Amino acid sequence: MQKSKEVDLHLENDRVKVLKSYELLDTPPDASFDHLTKMAAELLEMPIAILTLVDSDRCWFKSKYGLERQEMEREISLCSTAIEQDKLYLVKNAETDKRTCANPLVTGDFNLRFYSGVPLKSKEGYNLGTLCVLDTKPRDFSQRKQKILHNLAQLVVQQIELRMEARTAIKHQNQILNITAHDLKNPLSIMPLLADLIIDNKNNPKAIADIAKQIKSAGRRMNKTIENLLESAREDMGRIQLRLKPLDFSRLIKGVTASNLSLARKKQQILKLDLPKSLPVFADHRRLTEIVDNLINNAIKFSPKGKSIYISLREEGNMGVFEVRDEGPGLSKDDIKHLFRKFTSLSALPTGGESSTGLGLSIVKQLVNAHRGKVYAKSEGAGKGSAFVVEIPLSEDSLTQSSS
Repeated sequence: MQKSKEVDLHLENDRVKVLKSYELLDTPPDASFDHLTKMAAELLEMPIAILTLVDSDRCWFKSKYGLERQEMEREISLCSTAIEQDKLYLVKNAETDKRTCANPLVTGDFNLRFYSGVPLKSKEGYNLGTLCVLDTKPRDFSQRKQKILHNLAQLVVQQIELRMEARTAIKHQNQILNITAHDLKNPLSIMPLLADLIIDNKNNPKAIADIAKQIKSAGRRMNKTIENLLESAREDMGRIQLRLKPLDFSRLIKGVTASNLSLARKKQQILKLDLPKSLPVFADHRRLTEIVDNLINNAIKFSPKGKSIYISLREEGNMGVFEVRDEGPGLSKDDIKHLFRKFTSLSALPTGGESSTGLGLSIVKQLVNAHRGKVYAKSEGAGKGSAFVVEIPLSEDSLTQSSS
């Protein structure tokens, strides 16, 4: 029994945590919610309708119709009981109902007699509160009216989720602007210094060659940042266009690996290749290069200094299977769940002070999908590294098969 109580307490703590993540508690009135509570009262012919959010010790009213108070103690609120259900909670006569007859709202001045509430379930599966209707006299509540209340509650949940998505989108936009500004500012700020060094060392070819490499590296970083942003914008507009043709996957991987060697050497990392001599695939050369480059670059970015990164390619059925495995911090279950979404921040951080726009993996996902392929990640947990796997059709025929 004690263990059951501990489990219930843990679930309740998780529920309240999710509720607070929506940032709805103690916020100003919202016309979209007020419209729905008014609609509930009018359609169901009830004097009171409330959108209730059940906090740890109170029931706070995000929207209310026919009621002045803003919140109520949780221990006496019927909404606290309603969120323990997975369906509509109905009390036709609170004065004679054993569940409610001793409740202060029934025996006191409030004179509650009728209550019906539908839980508001979040996408994580937690009941955040209710949409409920109340009356001071007993009422029947037909199946038709129950259905109306249920449908209105679904609209409330949709509004809550839309509000959350809008807030998250704004937060991510600000995040990406800050990251982009940071990523572009650093290489841009050193350009004048490098120009001065060229002037000061105009008679030293070796020094100028070293400076040229630094300029090339800075330009590559800026180009990568801008390309990620543009690619993300193209995805949003549904404008990914592929130029598919047979190409050698092994040769492409070797070329991308060579272009990333300098980044790996800076962190004393070793890139280990296990590739067939040749493996033809049917793909867009530029887009497949982006996929491979993103995954190898990520492995370098998130792997600690001195570790190895294993890059392999094999043939499985009608697919070419490309894999990048590292010895880095690994992925949590939450990481894997949200991995390929835009602006996702992983539980691990880049190990060399690098920054991340959070767009790379979402772009990989979109490009692999466009090829009718698959991409997924594997990890045994924290500290055990991770592997990213991409499957690309070997031929035009296999591309057609994978899309059917």
